Amino acid sequence: MRSRLAPWIVVLLMAAPAAAQQAKPSVLAIDSSASVDFTTDGDGNDVKGVFLDTLVVGDFGRHVQAIVRPQVQRLANSGEWNRQIWVAEMRYERPGPVAFRIEGGYIPSPVGLANLTLRPHMNPTIAQPAELFTSIPSLEVRGPRVNLLSGIYPLGAQATASARHWDARAAVIDTSPLRLRRVFGDPNPPLFGGNPPRFTNVVIGAGVTPFVGFRVGAALTHGGWLRAGESPAITIDRSANLVNVEMELSFRHTSLASEVSYDALDTSLGTRSTSGWYVQGAQTLAPRWFVAGRVERIQTTLPTVAGLEQNFTGTEQTLGFRLTPEITLRASHRMRQQFGRDPWDHFGAVSIVWYRRWM
Repeated sequence: MRSRLAPWIVVLLMAAPAAAQQAKPSVLAIDSSASVDFTTDGDGNDVKGVFLDTLVVGDFGRHVQAIVRPQVQRLANSGEWNRQIWVAEMRYERPGPVAFRIEGGYIPSPVGLANLTLRPHMNPTIAQPAELFTSIPSLEVRGPRVNLLSGIYPLGAQATASARHWDARAAVIDTSPLRLRRVFGDPNPPLFGGNPPRFTNVVIGAGVTPFVGFRVGAALTHGGWLRAGESPAITIDRSANLVNVEMELSFRHTSLASEVSYDALDTSLGTRSTSGWYVQGAQTLAPRWFVAGRVERIQTTLPTVAGLEQNFTGTEQTLGFRLTPEITLRASHRMRQQFGRDPWDHFGAVSIVWYRRWM
């Protein structure tokens, strides 16, 4: 009897560890990133920036997830501590040859690539693309300044479908992508100093991936950007259209990304436009060393009958060293030619970036 049971006992003893080692989906995923950077200009003025965020994903099963990303940031230029929740959404995702996802809440921006650089470990340089936070001279008389494409995580809903070689999306958001709106902010600021009014904007976009490592996408946004009564000179609501084209290419130890944006804004002087682009890249030199850079330009017109043109141009060159798998050191040189100015401003910066996946 024992001789007959012995083979089965051996099989069961071997199977138990194997079953215990089977991968199980995590109910909770948490990762954090942080950075501290120091910047000095040609006149010797120093500023310091601090950033800390955590991404928490809870899996409820049946393809339903909840995602939240709180953030604390010390803005380098003003010294203000900005405490926000950039993402707070529910998501349903159905995998398959044609995957489908629907999400609602405070969602990631459905337009462009630049917002991905807000997490420092995903940004190859120290500074973010200028289009996110560099204010453009107002295109409306006594109106607010706008951004070419703001760093936003709007309140809204988005549906996405994707397959091996294509993707498409549609979204409705409560924020103009041209004006930065915080989750926590003054709803009635003087002189456009805080949150703008809510504007319904519709976004449609699509992309193609001809082969692994290369993608081209485009998005179109339409909706309000200026509300009547925001200043005495503004008597009716104004709308705007935004067209964005993006490209990503990765091969060997090189990654490239580029984005072109064109904004057409309805103003009291007619339709005024602003446009811009950036190209950035990163190259791994050795297991620990890499270089990165970005070139960018923004073009706009002043709110005058003649439509005087002004430009912004910037470059950044970065050298990075991966001290450990979690810690990266960076040093960079930046040049910027501001709107309406001929001389170039020079900046030197160093940063330390930390990233860790907890579970």
